[in-house]
Amino acid sequence: MTCATSTLKFLAFLMNVLSCIAGAFMLSASAYSLVQFNASDSIKVPCIVGVVLGGLLFATTIVGCCGTIRESPRTILIYAIFLFLLLLAQIAVIFLLPINFHNLAVETIQNAWNRQMSDDSMDNYQIRYDCCGKTGPNDYIDSGLTIPPSCYLNRKPSIPNDLYTAGCIDKLALAFTNGSRIEVISDWTLVGVEGLTIVVACILGINFKNMERRRYY
Repeated sequence: MTCATSTLKFLAFLMNVLSCIAGAFMLSASAYSLVQFNASDSIKVPCIVGVVLGGLLFATTIVGCCGTIRESPRTILIYAIFLFLLLLAQIAVIFLLPINFHNLAVETIQNAWNRQMSDDSMDNYQIRYDCCGKTGPNDYIDSGLTIPPSCYLNRKPSIPNDLYTAGCIDKLALAFTNGSRIEVISDWTLVGVEGLTIVVACILGINFKNMERRRYY
């Protein structure tokens, strides 16, 4: 085996490991989101697809690692084709199944509002995002409820000017939107890693095929 082939083999193995880690991260992040948001309708389909694609990517890269170690051109070719199909599926998900973060925020805050008599979810959102009620403090007044201390700066209802006037839906939607930028970067980074892995796998597969042919001469 030449130095170039050894280097290419190491690079292919490294890219496979990175793709494997990315697949595991996609699977775990999608599963965590499903649990965290109680399988919200706003994220259910994208997250389920993410779990499936992440699991397939994880399993596929293991096959790629085995093909690289065994120096099997056929296994590497099959791996590259399957990885390419996964790459197309991920790009389709990015464009066809975007998450509506405003709907997710509405559903999340509405659920917290409905549970406020049994837990402190609403208080947690109000403290974390400096907001009050679903759309503003009037939500409490209109419902015949007392505005809680969590709606005030420093939790002091005795100071009327410290009352938060922004609703939690808008604040949470803004936070989700800001966080989505990281998601977009990670999605396209994964696509780039997979694309590079496919290129390296194809080159390595061709190299192994040529080595296999030389053995017969």
